[in-house]
Amino acid sequence: MNTFNNIILSFLFLPLCFCYTATIDAATITQQDTGTPKHHNKSDDVTNTLSHTLPTANNNTYSGSQTIQQWVDRSQQSICDSVHDIGKYIDHSLTKENDKAKLINRSYLRLRHRSIYSHRGKLESDFKIYFKLDLPHVKRDWKLILDSEPSDYDSLESKQRGIASGSKTQTGDTIGGFRLQDARFGNWTSDFDIGIKIKLPLDPFTKARLSRVDSISQNWTTQFDQEVFYYHSKGLGTLTQMSGFYALTPNQKNIFRTTTSAQYLQQDDKWELVQQFNIYQRATNKDLFEYSMGISADTDEIKEVTNYWISAEWKRRVYKNWLYLAVRPQLEFPRAYNYHANLGIMLELEMFFSKNRKIDELGRYIPKPVKQRTQTHQ
Repeated sequence: MNTFNNIILSFLFLPLCFCYTATIDAATITQQDTGTPKHHNKSDDVTNTLSHTLPTANNNTYSGSQTIQQWVDRSQQSICDSVHDIGKYIDHSLTKENDKAKLINRSYLRLRHRSIYSHRGKLESDFKIYFKLDLPHVKRDWKLILDSEPSDYDSLESKQRGIASGSKTQTGDTIGGFRLQDARFGNWTSDFDIGIKIKLPLDPFTKARLSRVDSISQNWTTQFDQEVFYYHSKGLGTLTQMSGFYALTPNQKNIFRTTTSAQYLQQDDKWELVQQFNIYQRATNKDLFEYSMGISADTDEIKEVTNYWISAEWKRRVYKNWLYLAVRPQLEFPRAYNYHANLGIMLELEMFFSKNRKIDELGRYIPKPVKQRTQTHQ
C-alpha cells in the first residue's frame, strides 16, 4: 500500500507545485486589490469588467481556477518561446548572413516522468528529457539532437513495448549531435546521426537507420527497418525490424500491427528476439487505446523464452495539445520469476513544449511508401 501511495504522490507532486505557485501569485494579487487605490488606472477597468462577466456564485473558486489556468498557460508559453528562441539563434548562427528567408523553426522539448510497479518487482521511476532543435536554414536537413538518456543499449523488449528508459546507460550520459534526416535513395529513406556523449571522458557515437515501406494490398502495408549504432565505450549494436500494418477500418482509426524484431549488442554478445502484436484504437480525439501481446527470447547459454506479456494502455490528452497521461496495466510471465504471473501497472506523464510544431501523441498511422509521400507533398 505504501508503494502505491508513492506512485500517486510522485505524479501529484508536479501539479501541486503548479497549484502552490499559482496560489501564492493569486494571494499577492488579492492583497494588492484589497488596498485602497490612490488613483484610477486601466487595471481597475479590467477588474471591473471581469467582475461583471464572471458569475457571482462561488466567485472566489472560479477566479482561483482561472488564475491557476492562466499561470499554467503563461508558464508553458514561456518555455515554448525559450525553446524557439534557442533553436532560432543556433539556426541563424550556423547559416550565412545573407540567408534571410523566413523559415518556420519547429524545435521542441519533451519532458517525461514514468513510474512502473509490479507485484514481484519493485517501484521504478525515471525522468527523461528529449530536446530536438530544428535548423531549417541549414542545408541538407541537418537537425541538432540532445537526449538526456539514450536507450540504444536497452533491451529489445523494453524498446518494442515502449518502456525503454536508458536503464543500461548511466544517469547523466546525455548525448548531443547532428542528424541528417530523411535522405532518400529510390524507395529507401535513411537517417544518419553523429555526435558525442556529453560527459568526461567524451564518448563519440554514430548511428544509421535505413527504412523501406511497401503496399502489399489495399489494406496491408509492410515496413522494413535496419539500424546500426556504435559507441566508442560500448561497441557495436544492430536492430532489425519487420512490421506489417492492416487497416481494421477505412479511416484507419483502428489499426492492427505485427512486428518481428532482432537486436545484437556486442557488449552482451547475444541476439534478442521479439514477436509482438498490437491493436490501436483511436476512440476519440483525446483518447487512444492500445492492446498488446508478445513474446521475447535470447540466444545466450540458456536459450529459453525470456518473457510472455499482455497489456492494455489508455492514453489521453489531458490539457490542450501538450500534456498527456498514460495508464498501462500489464500481465507478464518473466523467466526471472520462473514464469510466475507478475501483475503490474505503468503511469506516465508527458509534456511537450514547441511554438510551431503540431504534436499529436495519439496519432497512429499506417506508413506510406516514398512515392506516395512525394505525391502527397506536391
